[in-house]
Amino acid sequence: MYPPIFVLGAPRSGTTLTAKILGKHSKIFMPGETHFFEDIYSRRKELGEHIDTRASEKILERLSTIYGRTNEPADQNRVSHLFSDHQNVASLVASWKTYKDVITSFMELQMQHEGKSRWGNQVPRDIFNYKDILNFFPDVKIIVCIRDARDFLLSYKNKWRITSPDNVESLRKLYHPVVTSLLWKSSMRLIPVLKKAVNHDNLLILYYEELVGHPKITVKKICCFIDEDFEPGMLNVDNPNSSHNVRQNGIFATSVNRWKKELPPEDAFLSQIILKKELERHGYKIENIKINYFHLIKKMLSFPYVLIRGINSRRGSHGPLLPYLARRAGALIFKTE
Repeated sequence: MYPPIFVLGAPRSGTTLTAKILGKHSKIFMPGETHFFEDIYSRRKELGEHIDTRASEKILERLSTIYGRTNEPADQNRVSHLFSDHQNVASLVASWKTYKDVITSFMELQMQHEGKSRWGNQVPRDIFNYKDILNFFPDVKIIVCIRDARDFLLSYKNKWRITSPDNVESLRKLYHPVVTSLLWKSSMRLIPVLKKAVNHDNLLILYYEELVGHPKITVKKICCFIDEDFEPGMLNVDNPNSSHNVRQNGIFATSVNRWKKELPPEDAFLSQIILKKELERHGYKIENIKINYFHLIKKMLSFPYVLIRGINSRRGSHGPLLPYLARRAGALIFKTE
């Protein structure tokens, strides 16, 4: 069996597009975001450190609705169908001795249903759970997606356009140029840590601009990395989760540098101040930006309020709150290289 493939990084950085490309391969099963580590594994004290009958019942209850909580209806329908077969459920639970068994059996059940022989998962914020991933799967193949932070801000700002009606208001509350810049920064600061923790042959840094600018060459590079043959059909992805709500088939570079026209200049200015070191390290040029200082001060003063509002809006969706915040704050506070 080949090791699983995990696609990580900051959100809105090409993780969904990369997963869709991988999912087009005849061997690879790539569902929507399976938030196992934050939805289930982070709750193991509540569910049960040791997987006995009672713990299995609690885990199964959360597992049966895991995609519904993250707005992945097609994946939730598949799981609901599979779990309606009592034999499937009995076989699944019987294989559970550890939490590694839980995620492995769950993904393999879906994989086999789809006629595939290898599975992967893309949850951008699982970059903060890299230790658990490596503990479960020492030979895991990890792809870390990186995108120009200013295009990332623009995409994150517009993310509400492509979500379900129930999530629109929540996503709108999450955006702020400072908050969102710190989200990108916390992910990027873990890359040097990953380079030390992961075997060189098992880690691929994938730039969004490279992927959409030279898709065939880059997808061949990805296939080489995961030890699979390139298949031309991998390039025929459907709408790649564009926050600009433009339905396209294939891989396009139209969103590269879009921030220069559509992102408020004060947002771009703040991001460059906060992220200068990381932007330059990854080859992104710092631009001269004309700003309105009144708008700039207004945005800076609103930062604490938006931060608290954003945390409250996500309460309950990411496991215990304090460990969740500590993982992200730790990446910003502590020296990582």
